[in-house]
Amino acid sequence: MSVLSICQALEATWIGTQVRETYWGYAAPQIAHMLGMALFGGAVVVDDLRLLGRLRRPAFSELSKQLIPLKWLGFVVVVGSGLALFMSDATRLYRNWAFLVKAILLLLVALNAWIFRAVVYRDIAKWDQSADPPTGAKRSASLSLLLWLAIIVTSRLIGFVGPEY
Repeated sequence: MSVLSICQALEATWIGTQVRETYWGYAAPQIAHMLGMALFGGAVVVDDLRLLGRLRRPAFSELSKQLIPLKWLGFVVVVGSGLALFMSDATRLYRNWAFLVKAILLLLVALNAWIFRAVVYRDIAKWDQSADPPTGAKRSASLSLLLWLAIIVTSRLIGFVGPEY
């Protein structure tokens, strides 16, 4: 089964058809996607600003614990709505260079978060209360912010580049 045939099958689903062919079918997931990005992205930015030392309090572990529910809610909404939007136009999107770059950037964000949790976060007891987190935490936060900025740019480019309808 090729990528094209998978994309065609996704477009042929009820969800793909509803999102593509009805006004609110497209508008609802688009609005949900933006709200989910606000929840998830806002929580990530606050975490990153704390890691960069721009926020002095609370301790990073406490802040992170408070933001986890917002991150998960935003993540679930973004993934669900993003999949619905993708299913409505999968055959065009999988050939769109901006969409492909966005997908790679999302994988890099996930890798950065995994490396942070596996390497930097394991020593959190040493630096949690510090207003000046370690260099590894700052690098991870800086990379996170840069990657998210690139994701925003490539997301906006998707509608303007690549294959036409």
